[in-house]
Amino acid sequence: MKKLGLGIQALSEFIDNNFIYVDKTEHIHRLIDEGKYYFLSRPRRFGKSLLINTLKELFEGNRRVFQGCWIEERWHWQQKNPVIKIDFTQVEYRELGLKKALDQYLLRTAEQHKVSLEAETYAGKFLELITTLGGKSGTVILIDEYDKPIIDYLEASNIPQAEENREILKTLYAGVKGLDEHIRFFLLTGVSKFSRVSIFSDLNHLRDLSISESGAGLLGYTEQEIRDNYHPYLEDLADCFGTTDDRIMEQVKTWYNGYSWDGKTFVYNPYSTLSLLSSRAFKNFWFETGTPTFLIQHIKESGVKINESLNKPVKENAFNAYDIDNLNTTAILFQTGYLTVKQWDRLENTYVLDFPNREVKESFLDFMVKNYADSSAEEMGHIVAVLTEALRINDIRRFFEAMQALFSSITAKQLEKVKAYEGFYHSIIYITLKMLGVRIDCEVQSSFGATDAVIKNEEYIYVIEFKMGTAEEALRQIKEKRYCAPFAADGREVIMVGIGIDKGVRNLTDFVTGAADRGGEREIKSEN
Repeated sequence: MKKLGLGIQALSEFIDNNFIYVDKTEHIHRLIDEGKYYFLSRPRRFGKSLLINTLKELFEGNRRVFQGCWIEERWHWQQKNPVIKIDFTQVEYRELGLKKALDQYLLRTAEQHKVSLEAETYAGKFLELITTLGGKSGTVILIDEYDKPIIDYLEASNIPQAEENREILKTLYAGVKGLDEHIRFFLLTGVSKFSRVSIFSDLNHLRDLSISESGAGLLGYTEQEIRDNYHPYLEDLADCFGTTDDRIMEQVKTWYNGYSWDGKTFVYNPYSTLSLLSSRAFKNFWFETGTPTFLIQHIKESGVKINESLNKPVKENAFNAYDIDNLNTTAILFQTGYLTVKQWDRLENTYVLDFPNREVKESFLDFMVKNYADSSAEEMGHIVAVLTEALRINDIRRFFEAMQALFSSITAKQLEKVKAYEGFYHSIIYITLKMLGVRIDCEVQSSFGATDAVIKNEEYIYVIEFKMGTAEEALRQIKEKRYCAPFAADGREVIMVGIGIDKGVRNLTDFVTGAADRGGEREIKSEN
């Protein structure tokens, strides 16, 4: 049985060491056939480096490593192209500074190709290398993790250095567009997509594969690819859990499928899938490889509601690009892999975003609530258990007191930099309730407005409004906006819950409940 290629990034290793290679060469051939200049952003651990390495082997004509692949009998192996590969994980910018590191990296690349460079600047050396190697066939340029010199310093909260590196990269790419006759193929990959103004103003001819049908299946595994390539491992996994292949595949799908960049093609996280097959245990593999600290810090300090872009139509510009000077929470969540495209309305050009799968949702919510409330896993487990039981039996007082206990754990230090308290509290409430395992929808839209939260279980529908003010004001808004109207035909009892929040005491202060009958709403109880 062939071995799992977990962590392998070089195509030659798959061939030489009997690892399973999921053949993506048909997708690659189509890209090369259809265009010349590309950009692709994908989350970490999704196979970008393997893609870059595969392209390098292909253009250099190394047919041996493509034995048995789709492309083997369809490629002109006698036509070879010089390749300039810049892997920013190998550029020593932390030790030398980005300018000097790029300068040395390009000199080493030139030496590998047995050419000498006369240009004095790093940008000049890059352009000279392209034209010198180009000849009649043209140079292939492959850039991996282009944004790492920026992201690393964003995570370190060193914004000035991130901005400086952005300008250095912008200068590096400035002259590429004018060298079309010397370039055979150009691909630039990374996790993020910064705005064209910040880095790509001189690369505005790149075709963006990030949100497109052309790039949807290029990385990640489809279900059929998993079944075709890893069937023996699936059988082994099913035996381990004492179930059938189909049932174990349903579990794999729930945990690790769900990523999409066109709303139609859904793929499994390759790193998590291979980690599962290797360990034979369902865990949060991908999430544990690293969560960007600058993302958590930005969400907390901005006071943005983390659920504001979930399960509602948004325009592409809401998540497709961001910049250092104006970090967009939705864009960061999407580009780092915490949100994905679930639907794409091509007529309206709107997208619906959500967590891709169980691994990402559970891990992210758990991580966020601990960072917001500074609570231990044991404390959160107890609070979640109390909240679940309170909702099951319609004990709103107990629900309210458990939420108060959660907010009491928030330290004053955590709130010092928060710009929007209401958004901060909404986020804690949302992520806590999401952890309950009950159905909760936030910012529920109707023709009468949008309520903060709707929670549904077998017997009750809770329509909840949180107000930076009094609970009476919150309940009044539910009535005036007729937030309960969409549930008039539902057989379950509809309960209105108004909850007041006081910024001064940093906690929930009071609640009011009411029962909605089929003719309207009637208040039944008030508590402080």
